[in-house]
Amino acid sequence: MVLALYPTNRGVGFILMRGPLSPVDWGTRGARGKQKNARCLEKVMALIDAHQPDAIVLEDPTAPGSSRSPRIKRLTRGIATLADSRAIDVHVYPRSRVKECFEKFGARTRHEIAMVITALERFVPRRRRVWEVEDPRMSIFNATALAVTYFDAAEK
Repeated sequence: MVLALYPTNRGVGFILMRGPLSPVDWGTRGARGKQKNARCLEKVMALIDAHQPDAIVLEDPTAPGSSRSPRIKRLTRGIATLADSRAIDVHVYPRSRVKECFEKFGARTRHEIAMVITALERFVPRRRRVWEVEDPRMSIFNATALAVTYFDAAEK
């Protein structure tokens, strides 16, 4: 099983998948206040303990063009370290690789990619306007896009 995680400013979105079309569990785990990273790591640890994934998939926050905050970069490193300590394979993909994976479906934006992921279609938030904050549920689709990218890379 693969656990894909997408850290956000509000917590972490996740999806657990058996295969590219087999989601098992998904959702968001929020974290507020001080020590967000520690709270997120506790929630990730609980997900790992509950599901025992074979691999964890993350977005590379240090890739060229990435605009992830320093806190998210630290959190991503913390998740990778946690996975390594549990002998879980970690796979990291830049956003450009995720986009490349979904280009064959004509999807370029996060919203278009979310629409391609039909298993969770009823959870897709409406398209955000430029001045609006991204809906927290979008992190589920970002995590799913990472998982699909992992499966796509495994096929090649």
